[in-house]
Amino acid sequence: MGDNMMQVEHQTLSANQHPFQVTAYWLDQISDFEENVDYPVMIICPGGGFTYHSGREEAPIATRFNAEGMHTIILNYQLETEDESVYPWALQQVAQTIAWVTAHAQKRHVATDRIFLTGFSAGGHVVALYNAVATDPELRQQYGLDDYAGEHAAVILGYPVIDLNAGFPTSDADKKLVTADEQLWAAQKLVSKATKPAFVWQTATDELVPAQNSMLYVQALMANDVDVEYHLYGSGIHGLALANHVTEKPTKSKYLNKAASQWVNLATQWLQQEGLLAGEF
Repeated sequence: MGDNMMQVEHQTLSANQHPFQVTAYWLDQISDFEENVDYPVMIICPGGGFTYHSGREEAPIATRFNAEGMHTIILNYQLETEDESVYPWALQQVAQTIAWVTAHAQKRHVATDRIFLTGFSAGGHVVALYNAVATDPELRQQYGLDDYAGEHAAVILGYPVIDLNAGFPTSDADKKLVTADEQLWAAQKLVSKATKPAFVWQTATDELVPAQNSMLYVQALMANDVDVEYHLYGSGIHGLALANHVTEKPTKSKYLNKAASQWVNLATQWLQQEGLLAGEF
């Protein structure tokens, strides 16, 4: 594999005739380990209100989790366009990304039992929905996910949209642009005992996606005895990303939030507690 620390791969994948872009940051093996190591993979769905993909939630998140010993993949899922809705295509694109990772597991040294999905804002809706749909046999079949191999082990959600009726989007017309299928509007209503564990964080003062969203999801997970860790920070704007200098928009200090910037460390510890990262504290 050479002495690079990482290889970046840009790839166009397709699910059900809906092409999409992924960018993979593959870790190389560490040269003075005595044996090869299979690393977890984190698949990242950035936010952007279903209309674009926010770069602040792409490479900065990916490289931060590379540093925690994970391969990372940025998934540019289906956006709403004049003639396309987000769903069900985005769900199939997540499934196809997991299948692609699974197919390349041996070559890239991937631990296929440790595939994580991470979503921010609108991307959090994609991940929260997938977490419920892909783990329910009837819903899997209904939304065309049975054709895809592999499965995820856990999800991490940052200031996620959960229910399209909980404050974002604001109009019924905008909700229908995301999907006319109202069953997919409310991720929390699809949660079951088979839904995978989740780490969720948000700020109480989120001005775009009310914190009610993350609360609804956390309550649904708890009602179904699914492992969950939830951090609601007392203040902070929407879209903090890493909440540190890396993702601060130039000269806009409101993107700095010391409390919320702890979420990466907390999420990493949580993955260890769940037995999904090597070793114990």
